[in-house]
Amino acid sequence: MQQSKQQSEARLYKDLLYILIEGTPESPEKAFFVQAISEIWERQHLNLRPEIVEVGGSSEFRAFAKVGYRLSQIHQTVPVLAIFDSDYRTDLDKKQKDNSSLIEKRLPKILYWPRHEWENYLLEETKWLADWVNQIPSKSHNGRFYKTSPTVVDYQQLDDFLLNYFRQLLRTEYWECLKFNLVRQVDKYPSVVKPGDFDTTKNISEIKQWFENQANQLKGEVTFKAKLPTLFDDIMQELPWQHWLTSSKLVDLPLAKQRFRGKEAFEALCEFLKKEFGIHNLKKDSLTKDLLRHLAGKVDSAIFQDLQNLLLLELR
Repeated sequence: MQQSKQQSEARLYKDLLYILIEGTPESPEKAFFVQAISEIWERQHLNLRPEIVEVGGSSEFRAFAKVGYRLSQIHQTVPVLAIFDSDYRTDLDKKQKDNSSLIEKRLPKILYWPRHEWENYLLEETKWLADWVNQIPSKSHNGRFYKTSPTVVDYQQLDDFLLNYFRQLLRTEYWECLKFNLVRQVDKYPSVVKPGDFDTTKNISEIKQWFENQANQLKGEVTFKAKLPTLFDDIMQELPWQHWLTSSKLVDLPLAKQRFRGKEAFEALCEFLKKEFGIHNLKKDSLTKDLLRHLAGKVDSAIFQDLQNLLLLELR
């Protein structure tokens, strides 16, 4: 009886394609992935059965990947897939071993979002957000959103807010980028203290010298990966930092929406909506769920198209 049950479970899992994501079952993005991937499968007529597993944090990807390799025969030829934020990684930092090596070592194949993180795609939907605000009633209904301001919102107001937000935080984004890439290159994650004059100096040579000095200081404490010698130059080539740092007014909104921190920017946008247009009971998670529900069925949206391209590249 027990053996029969085990055989039945083995058949149940053997043709599953495991796709790992960060988050928990309650995370707003889980429902998006389920709906969007189901739509992709239907549109592409794929026979594989996707199994989307939220693993908590990215540090759990490897452990869950081993389970996927053990359960499913699919992963004898296709690696377990894991969708991950790019953060501030350089292209060099995203390179991985070939699929045969990943399968042999039972490691996940990381599919990096082309943008900083999935929240960045929410920043593209300012037209939807403007329409959403304009439809909010002026009185509360069952504790849902309501607004006290009669102002009609135009999406350009929201884009203008985001542009000013990114320009004001340019130095912060640059610092976060340097710090992220520096600690990414070591086996442990030491703290990196920002220099006192970092926010005022415009001399890239001085910043590069600090970066390399910091690396040398850490080298005595930790083991660096091989890519460190050109890391600063690689970072400067990823985005036009030097151009932008001469004047924050040169920051390009479309590129900033893609490559700066999307989670923090969307939180700031929500706060702007609440204060500027008198929206009560507005909670970021509720708005995120509504927006992701809209995007999951919008096949021409950037997030849907990028997700589809990431998956099909591995399955075709």
